[in-house]
Amino acid sequence: MGIAVVMVVVVQQCTVLDVKIKEMRNMFNRYKKKFNSVYMESFKDELNKAIQSLASILKSNNISFSIIGGAARNKYGYEKITDDIDIVVSKSDKSKLKDISIGYMRDISSGRLKVFTLHEPKAKVEVIFSDEISGDGIHGLKYEEPNKISKNIDGIPYITLKNLIMYKLSSGMYGNRYKDFDDIQQLILINKLKRDYADSFREDLREKYVQLFDEIKNIKSL
Repeated sequence: MGIAVVMVVVVQQCTVLDVKIKEMRNMFNRYKKKFNSVYMESFKDELNKAIQSLASILKSNNISFSIIGGAARNKYGYEKITDDIDIVVSKSDKSKLKDISIGYMRDISSGRLKVFTLHEPKAKVEVIFSDEISGDGIHGLKYEEPNKISKNIDGIPYITLKNLIMYKLSSGMYGNRYKDFDDIQQLILINKLKRDYADSFREDLREKYVQLFDEIKNIKSL
């Protein structure tokens, strides 16, 4: 067999191998996408059950609250796994948290009432009180009373999209939570927000929003 013939055979075999590798890669990506979709749906179901349980407990104890953080972000379209439920609680209701039976939720922050374990279904709950300042506790945005920053979604108070973005800007700028900037940019894209959406924000937060917005547009124009 001549060298030319051998080379042709080798090229043909490499081409077949390349096709098979591409087929396997495509099949893997399909299964991965399907697995991620099923896993996310399962996670969303468990998270919603935990939020409903938490809301029921807080309402029955007349505690004013709002769902914030990752759970709220998911509600506005950018869905990711989150390992806890973040809430803002009115500072005037702080003492009421002590009255909740440990059979429902238990304080695991040495009496500071900042982190709780929800028993059914299992979930970690992190608490921020109104008047606390996001980020570094000095330069960030002060958390308002829950009823001033929320709207009801499916009967549960969630922070509004505008307030969610403001507090994410604050925590990203002054708390070095840079992943919040990615959340904001994704929320901008998913909710088709405009460049002037932040016109009513505090000046430093407005400028950061515009910067993040422009970064998206610059990338899309490349």
